Amino acid sequence: MEGIFSVMISLLPTLGVLALVIFGIAAIIEGKSTMKKSNVIRSVYFYMASLVTLAIVIGSVIFLINLGLKSWLFTEADPVLYRIGSPPSLFLGDRFEPEVIDEAFLICEDGCILSASQKSNIATWQENYTDWQKRKSNPGGDRARDAVAALSFLIISLPIFIIHFRILQKESKKDEAIAGREVIRPTYFYFVSLSALLMIVIAGGMLINLGLKTWVFPSAGEADRIESKEYFAEPYVISEKTNIQSIVDCGEECEIDEETIALAELWLIDYTEWQNSYGAQDSTQRQAASTIPFVLLGMPLFWYHWSVVRKESKDKKEEKV
Repeated sequence: MEGIFSVMISLLPTLGVLALVIFGIAAIIEGKSTMKKSNVIRSVYFYMASLVTLAIVIGSVIFLINLGLKSWLFTEADPVLYRIGSPPSLFLGDRFEPEVIDEAFLICEDGCILSASQKSNIATWQENYTDWQKRKSNPGGDRARDAVAALSFLIISLPIFIIHFRILQKESKKDEAIAGREVIRPTYFYFVSLSALLMIVIAGGMLINLGLKTWVFPSAGEADRIESKEYFAEPYVISEKTNIQSIVDCGEECEIDEETIALAELWLIDYTEWQNSYGAQDSTQRQAASTIPFVLLGMPLFWYHWSVVRKESKDKKEEKV
């Protein structure tokens, strides 16, 4: 969800500040009416609590939908190696002991003596690489962990939202005269409607852009795919492979145990596999899985809140007439 999610994340601070400003203005206007200040504060609390918990619910549901799409429909959107990243690197430099060769890899032409810090670094690397192998062999573990995290937020935020929102709805129906004069209530519904509309416009625009590049202008989509593969084909740190290769080449001379040498040989295979497949994820499926959840959730969210506020606004005008 990097593309669309980064756009939405960049908007969150602005929307948060905007919400505080709007509700603050609404509270001031409301406070000048016949309502008691305690009622105004209470109303602001309930609507702000509903807004915050609704945002958490929406974020959790969008994340779960995205995860489900990548797990069952767009299976090429999130390959295992793309998700878990490259095998953990090993640094063999010993900058704190000048008497030992100050290099990022082992040199064993004239003998080899490992320093204490180098031995410690190798032991740490073994542990990290073993954990990485476990993640690779259990690809569902990462998704299960992410799903549990999203469900945790959903489980705690959804009941709180329902409780607060139901109280607001009951109070609105119970005292229609006061509800009709409220400023805070329509502010809440208009703000959520605007936020949902932004979700639809941004995600919908990106989805249309994806469709055009896939079916109408395939050359544009192909250019994106080639650029993505060229970017991911370059190794991040050239010395990563050299460090491990020196373990294989100088293992016996440096009196490194066979298990560590075998791990280094396996690391070289895994690293090559990661390099070859890191840019192989289907960018079209990835973008589709990222944008569709926002559209699916934004449409009913906008429709409900917009229809409620328009109906109440219409009823208020009819009462005045």
